[in-house]
Amino acid sequence: MPIHIHAEQGQIAKVVLLPGDPQRAEYIARKYFKDPVKYTDYRLMYGFTGSYNNLPISIQTTGMGTPSLSIVVEELVTLGVEVLIRIGTCGAISSTVDIGDIICTVASSSSHDIFSQRFNNAAFSASSDFYLNSILFQSAKSHNKKLIMGDILTSETFYEENLDLYRKFASYGVLAVEMESYALFGLAKKYGKRAAALLTVSDKVFEQKRASSDLILGGVNSMVEIILSSLKDIYGLIQ
Repeated sequence: MPIHIHAEQGQIAKVVLLPGDPQRAEYIARKYFKDPVKYTDYRLMYGFTGSYNNLPISIQTTGMGTPSLSIVVEELVTLGVEVLIRIGTCGAISSTVDIGDIICTVASSSSHDIFSQRFNNAAFSASSDFYLNSILFQSAKSHNKKLIMGDILTSETFYEENLDLYRKFASYGVLAVEMESYALFGLAKKYGKRAAALLTVSDKVFEQKRASSDLILGGVNSMVEIILSSLKDIYGLIQ
């Protein structure tokens, strides 16, 4: 049994959703999964396994930031997980996206490259899985939900003082900033797993505007529905 995720082999599905918030994890499991079972609640990092259309599905809280997410992903890998999909929020730094939009992340830059020491200060390109993204994009299209494909920035600070850094990334086409996806994609590459990140735009960083709770919840529901509607195809990637 891993140190933090108190679960055994077979308790977690091959496909796992990764929200940061434990309350969001429980909400999603209760709303969408059939017969959800909580397999861990250690440190309030709730994890649930259930099914959707007779296919197993799990959801595991990651907490906030790359260190917390990295611990969770490392332990999920030891438990046999093959597909990891982050569902979270982000702050827009590009004028091309607005509050309430959903971004399907193609790749992530990093403000404090967490893999630099592993590569002797060389830069590592952290990208999501093309085939998984294609499935999610087609699922969204078939359900008349808009997905914006693009790159984001993973930051190690939430209350960033140097907004010029964000402006520079935006000038290179980066759409938004969050705190986890770079680590998720990097670890997925390391272990040969498939990873994606769907992010609802909850804030406009430079304008200091924030979405209402209802709008964020609507984005969460849409992201989950996009994933679950394509669950059969997602399983097709690992069988």
